[in-house]
Amino acid sequence: MLEVIILILSVVVNSILGLTVLLNNPQKDMNKRFFYLSLSMGLWATITYLSLHPAGPAQITWVRLVLASAALQDYFVLSSFAIFPNGSFRSVRFARPALYYLLFVMALTQTPLVFKGLNNHSQPIVAPGILFFIILILGYLGTAIYLLVKRFKRATGQMKNQLRVVIAGVVTCFAAIVFTNFVLVSVFKNTSFISFAPLLTLILTGSMAYAILKHRLFDIRLTVARAVAYLLTFSLVIVIYSGLAFFVGQIFSFNSGPITNSQRIFYVALAVITAVAFQPVKKFFDKATNRIFFKDAYEPQVLLDDLSNILVGNIRLEPLLTESSRSLTKNMKLSGCRFLAFYPDKEVKQIGTASFAAEIPDEIVGQIKSLREPLLITDDLSANRQGLKDYLDAISCAGLIRLSTHNSRVGYLMVGHKKSGDMLNSLDTRLLGIMADELAIAIENALRFEQISRFNITLQEKVDEATKQLRQANTRLKELDQTKDEFISMASHQLRTPLTTIKGYLSMVLEGDVGPVTKDERKMIQQAFDSSERMVFLIADLLNISRLQSGKFVIENKPTDLAKMVQAQVDQLQDTAANHHLTLAFKKPDKFPTLNLDETKIQQVVMNFMDNAIYYTPAGGSIEVALEASDKEIRYTVTDTGLGVPKAEQHHLFAKFYRAGNARKMRPDGTGLGLFMAKKVIAAQGGAIIFQSTEGKGSTFGFSFPRAKVEIKSA
Repeated sequence: MLEVIILILSVVVNSILGLTVLLNNPQKDMNKRFFYLSLSMGLWATITYLSLHPAGPAQITWVRLVLASAALQDYFVLSSFAIFPNGSFRSVRFARPALYYLLFVMALTQTPLVFKGLNNHSQPIVAPGILFFIILILGYLGTAIYLLVKRFKRATGQMKNQLRVVIAGVVTCFAAIVFTNFVLVSVFKNTSFISFAPLLTLILTGSMAYAILKHRLFDIRLTVARAVAYLLTFSLVIVIYSGLAFFVGQIFSFNSGPITNSQRIFYVALAVITAVAFQPVKKFFDKATNRIFFKDAYEPQVLLDDLSNILVGNIRLEPLLTESSRSLTKNMKLSGCRFLAFYPDKEVKQIGTASFAAEIPDEIVGQIKSLREPLLITDDLSANRQGLKDYLDAISCAGLIRLSTHNSRVGYLMVGHKKSGDMLNSLDTRLLGIMADELAIAIENALRFEQISRFNITLQEKVDEATKQLRQANTRLKELDQTKDEFISMASHQLRTPLTTIKGYLSMVLEGDVGPVTKDERKMIQQAFDSSERMVFLIADLLNISRLQSGKFVIENKPTDLAKMVQAQVDQLQDTAANHHLTLAFKKPDKFPTLNLDETKIQQVVMNFMDNAIYYTPAGGSIEVALEASDKEIRYTVTDTGLGVPKAEQHHLFAKFYRAGNARKMRPDGTGLGLFMAKKVIAAQGGAIIFQSTEGKGSTFGFSFPRAKVEIKSA
């Protein structure tokens, strides 16, 4: 009788644990392997019991099956603990060889090569083939323990505690089984303890149960609650069925004689009534056991819906965290919770319920930031974090959940203990893990919104300050600009008189008024005359700019022969072009109308475009001056084969004092005023500037006027 009780207890406990683990996550390879291990333990216990009772030739078969089932059990021990807790056995390098060797040994154990037979005392006679079985048992078990110990050395916190319990259970269980079932049987010929072998498997299952309950490896409360509910339901149904059958049988004398048709109808009706009553009774006991085993139970979907509404309805950080902490505390029945939100500038925002009202010190916040685990239970903090563990215990913090997005870590959620006193179970941790992603995204958005809000305020203050400084600087610049204009105007007036004198005397010398001039003297005097001519034009430009700034720039139109003016300028610059080894050509129209223009200012523009073409065209190039009169417009253009203007700088070209980079390198003495003044002069008279350029190929500068606007028609 004792053997039967031991067998039933072993098989039931192993099956319950195996089924619980499998249902916890059927897709996980570790869960499947543990389920197979629990079944193999039950199978081995059953075969061991049967091997002790049959008489005759069949007994040796059962004894050999004991070895085969033990080998299978050892294989599942290896495959379970080689991947503990989250791996896949298929990825283990020795998975296939281990399976092939198992099949070989299981087949070998069914032959006389391992056990020849039984002696007169029903004890097996060992053969040399037993060595293969011993190698499998010791090799697989040793490898499993080695892998667990190796992983144990690297593990920390909760994982280390799990491995410690499991290793102790594995070593104790299999050491006892090997000693009682193989060493005593094979060496000392003693089979007295074989019947207790199923009880030894409870050492391993007991250690696993301890790891489950103590270290949250799996959550079996649901299974326990449902098992109790089913047990009570079946008990009550059996009592109802038996009671009805007994009392009705007594009344109608169903208990004597053969079964009649009326009795059969009664039993069928009784079975139907019992079946109908089963579900209401089951629901009743489900609710009763839930109240006992799940005092802190809650509806996850209700919590997720409530939290989603909070996250959607709040963009500001403080209301978001305040309402989220209240929702978590209320729905999960916690003592409280607290959020730590990390700003990009290293500031930490702390918001939580009343139980976490005290500010977390900066030192503790720094230690929390250094944690690597996404979810950490306070009890599982390792010894090197004892200071942090003591502080969290002091404020009743049960766990820490990291809040991270793919960009960065935005904070931590600190949850308190359950009001029921229970620890956080696997449902709680899974739910917190799901919520962590949503909370992290919402907090990151709120932090960005707050950062933008702060930035807008700061930016407005800086803009106001910068505007104030800019106004002051602008006023100062206007004063300086006015002073500059006055200086330029005064300097230009003062320079123009002596330059006019110099230019006049040089002209007299060139014309021979003071005597004959040699060729070399003429060349040098001509260069001096050209330079003074350019200086006069520069002074004229400066005076015009000064007049533009002061509003005194006046256009004085009068009848102008533009064709004659252009011809004169071309003739004057022929020698200069020849000195630069350039070809200067003018396409003069046969007939050209008289125009109403400011002759002096237009002459400066015409001269400026030709002068620029000469100075910015390399030797060997050509310059073509064209003057055209169509029915609609008057066009003047100067086209050269010179440097050209870089495309990136073309839109700046007509700005005051601006010169293109390649032009500054070729002619450092330019001022950048010629084109600026040209555009102003042409625009003031109703015309438009013509400009086209390609860097390295040349440029076209000119202007155009509507003919109807500027033409003077003869009487």
